[in-house]
Amino acid sequence: MFKRLHAPRHVWTHVASLGIRMHARAWFGSPEAFGGLPVVLLHGLGFSSRYMVPLGRRLAEQGYDVIAPDLPGFGRSPRPVGMKWPAGPSVSEQADHVLAWMDACAIQRAVLFGNSLGTQVAVEVATRAPERVERLILSGPTPDPLYRSPGKQYARVLMNMPFEAPCLNAITQLDYASAGIPRIAQQLSRTVDDPIEDILPAIQAPTLVIRGQHDQTLSQPWAETFTRLLPNGQLVVIDKAAHNVHYTAAQVTARLVQCFLQGALDNHRGDEVIVPTLKRDPLAPPKPITTAVHGVLDYATSLLCLGLSQTPGLGSRTRKILAYNGASATLYSLFTNYELGALRKLPMTVHLNLDTMSGVKLLLASLTLLRREPLPGKLTIALLGALELLVVSATQLPMGPARLIRIQGQNLYAET
Repeated sequence: MFKRLHAPRHVWTHVASLGIRMHARAWFGSPEAFGGLPVVLLHGLGFSSRYMVPLGRRLAEQGYDVIAPDLPGFGRSPRPVGMKWPAGPSVSEQADHVLAWMDACAIQRAVLFGNSLGTQVAVEVATRAPERVERLILSGPTPDPLYRSPGKQYARVLMNMPFEAPCLNAITQLDYASAGIPRIAQQLSRTVDDPIEDILPAIQAPTLVIRGQHDQTLSQPWAETFTRLLPNGQLVVIDKAAHNVHYTAAQVTARLVQCFLQGALDNHRGDEVIVPTLKRDPLAPPKPITTAVHGVLDYATSLLCLGLSQTPGLGSRTRKILAYNGASATLYSLFTNYELGALRKLPMTVHLNLDTMSGVKLLLASLTLLRREPLPGKLTIALLGALELLVVSATQLPMGPARLIRIQGQNLYAET
């Protein structure tokens, strides 16, 4: 009997061919959902299944059985026996690992969801063993031909970070530290020059390609070319999201996956909203601060900082920090794309990352630069830093809508 769980169940599977026990996070829905076939979530470069938790929870809530493995050498799964350190695997090797793990779990056929490098692995599995893949969902597929060198690819990874939710950047650092920089560097060098376009026409499974509007790793032209090469592919763009849409826009992505698996996209011709903007996510932690309220707090805090910077008793360094913080916060608030923004050029995710950096800097300053300043000034700076971090963590970040994009020159969207 299946039991629905919001928190993941930690599953360990002995994979004899690899000589290790692989770890996975699993959620169980109902046996009837999608014919009992599981949805397998494949993580990207240097990550583990940890950042798949938001999507896994929501897909399980919809009734699907979901399992997200830590591929060997990442997360809690050790590297395969005989693979020498730093053990940064190639796409082909990770496809071997996935198939060996599926065999050990007795998963004969599944839906594969891959993010970033995970899309390359999913495509390799689908071309090598098409009978094992029912459908494919490829989120932020790599590598874009414009960035097929380790330097260029890693630069794009860094450029993505301001567009992701601040809490995801913390998970990124944790997973990267766990995997180790040598392993990630070796994996990047072995996977970045992958001519994935050569095997896309051989994909037999219906495929959904997902791109976040602000994805810095996957350009819109390449996303459309990528989809066009698929015999049965559809492209959806999620507004306001970036590379890791399954985490930042988990609720929208889960509903989109449900539409795809239920065949609700099959009769659409593109240029349509499939999933509208969703402001409330019942499975997310409570976030009582709307973007409008956040804007009010931004300007109020900036005015407070500028006003306090004129207080002589706080110390010269304290006053300079307050003045700088107030002026810079006012400037990027004016550029933010929210209700109180004047120019509305800066995505809300970038704004929240700037707020996070500001909050951390204020806390550090209160402990270092202001050691010899009067106590009231140090406490003021520390409280302002803590307040900024608290407001960031409590601010809603609505994503969407998810738009089906028309792909010209593809039979699926041929004019009648």
